[in-house]
Amino acid sequence: MFRLPVILLSLIPLMCAAQSPSKLETLIAATWAPHQVTCRWEPVFGDAARLDSWSECRVTSELPEAAHDLLTISLSGKDANNNDCQLTIKGHAHIFGAAYTVNSRVKLGAEIKRENIAEIECEWSSLRDVALLDANAIAGKFAIRPLVPGRPILAGDVKPRAIIKSGDPVVIEYEQGGVIVKVEGVAMKDGGIGDKIPVRVPEVEYNRLEGVIQDDATLRWIP
Repeated sequence: MFRLPVILLSLIPLMCAAQSPSKLETLIAATWAPHQVTCRWEPVFGDAARLDSWSECRVTSELPEAAHDLLTISLSGKDANNNDCQLTIKGHAHIFGAAYTVNSRVKLGAEIKRENIAEIECEWSSLRDVALLDANAIAGKFAIRPLVPGRPILAGDVKPRAIIKSGDPVVIEYEQGGVIVKVEGVAMKDGGIGDKIPVRVPEVEYNRLEGVIQDDATLRWIP
């Protein structure tokens, strides 16, 4: 997927920005605010040029974070006579924006240092997962797979530092109606803050529960 040289890849958003975006491309790009992105639309069905004569245009359908596939977009606005209008179109939205990569290779399982993180431009819509857009959220995490310079760091590429090890005694909590139920168990997997791990609890059906690790090393039960 990343066969283009890094320099050429970084120039793609600038090439797109050099052309005046259509009203549709501007509307799509705005849905990613506060992130600054550009959009190049490839139409499949529907006449997006109709939007040029509309006012108060807005996207009324929800757009996914990663626009990999064919999109169906619903829009609304007012025509020249101030009448309400609706339009549904299909096509591919190529989204270009900033992401982060590493300056030097990071091995599997190694910690990602803040000084080894750099910003790059890439096509978000060509990525196999959502790109991480906060360098501070990347720093200090560990690589699930080797990371190489020029390739965006994706959500599935990193994991937090493990604060619970498999075999550790843990407390898993569940709250409902203001009542907190706490159950003791044994972790069945390593995990860091925000990770979901299984917990062995002999007292419950099937002898296990699943919970999300909190910053105090307790777990929140997921029914």
